[in-house]
Amino acid sequence: MALRDKNIDPVLLKSAREQFLEKGFAEASVQEICRNAGVTTGALYIRYKGKEELFEAVVDDAVQVLEQIVNSASSDVTQLSDRDLLMPWYAGADRLAVFFDMFEGVRESFVLLLTRAEGTKYRNFHHDFADRLTDTDYEYYAEAYRRGLAKEKVTRAKMHIMLSAYWELFYEPFIHGMSHEETLDLCNTIEKLINWKAALGLPEFLPDSSE
Repeated sequence: MALRDKNIDPVLLKSAREQFLEKGFAEASVQEICRNAGVTTGALYIRYKGKEELFEAVVDDAVQVLEQIVNSASSDVTQLSDRDLLMPWYAGADRLAVFFDMFEGVRESFVLLLTRAEGTKYRNFHHDFADRLTDTDYEYYAEAYRRGLAKEKVTRAKMHIMLSAYWELFYEPFIHGMSHEETLDLCNTIEKLINWKAALGLPEFLPDSSE
């Protein structure tokens, strides 16, 4: 078997990214991707089973960022202090800016997930991501409610709707091509629009670390 030329991989992925951004997954042409990369279709199929697997490789960096967001919140909530349990709901503009910085680092791949994934397993990305976050965030809320820290009764369905709306505020700036400076400027606005403390009936201030 011939050795795989690793120099082809970045050229092929660059060509695929450009093609997917321009035409979307459904309309993108494997032949054109290969032609623009200066490789044969055989070289592509040695590396990927088909166009969808190629798309998955192109957006993998953005997917890993999103996985990081989901996994960072995974915890045994029953073992958390009151302060640590509530802290995610008290995110200020600085913490929101961290999300924009993360997405900025994978901007093109993130835009592909948001706008060009029809026909792939990521076609329902908006809903699926919010659904996964709901699973995690609802555990935090439910434990806070059990402890009497959250006063508002919120169903999982309502939590899903609120989180979907919340994350749209992070998606839209990238969909509309706003600059990084413009997205960061939105952080104060998002903080004002989504008041988790009021929505969930949380204390005005975080408990002390000793509580």
